[in-house]
Amino acid sequence: MQNFSLKMNWVSIVMLLSLGVNFFVIGFLYAQHKAREIRMTRLSFDHSISKLMEPLPRSGKHEIYLAMRSKRDELIPIYKNIMAKRAEIMTIIAEDPFDGEKLQKAMQDYNGIYQKMVSPTHDVIIKVIGNLDAAERKAILERYNNPPRRDFRSRSSNDNRMPSPPDQNDQRRDW
Repeated sequence: MQNFSLKMNWVSIVMLLSLGVNFFVIGFLYAQHKAREIRMTRLSFDHSISKLMEPLPRSGKHEIYLAMRSKRDELIPIYKNIMAKRAEIMTIIAEDPFDGEKLQKAMQDYNGIYQKMVSPTHDVIIKVIGNLDAAERKAILERYNNPPRRDFRSRSSNDNRMPSPPDQNDQRRDW
């Protein structure tokens, strides 16, 4: 009887561990999917837009995120076209002999596709900011003029990072 009880405890422990591993794997895969979805709807594809959004209040950023997420089905094909056009540009760059006109045309196409991605973002930002009152808009200006200070690590002796190698043209040799 005791032997049977030990077998049951061992099987229970294995089943619980298996269940835990399964939940971990499912959670990890789901998190990867959500992270990719968020990256594709986030406004980080254009630094000029992200710099405009930094001083916005958190609620405004959230509204913009939700609005852009609702346009996800419209924007993802455009995003994929941008990635394909980048790959095409890189292929043109590596061709021998170099064809400047072909590269110019590809870059113009890239710019046109990119504008299709940026224009809906501008519309959403204008709509969200239009819903803010004057005090909130003035607070945005204040945050823009006085951004939070970033705390960067110094290159002191207790810094564990490796210094970057000097540039060949750099005359400073302070490391």
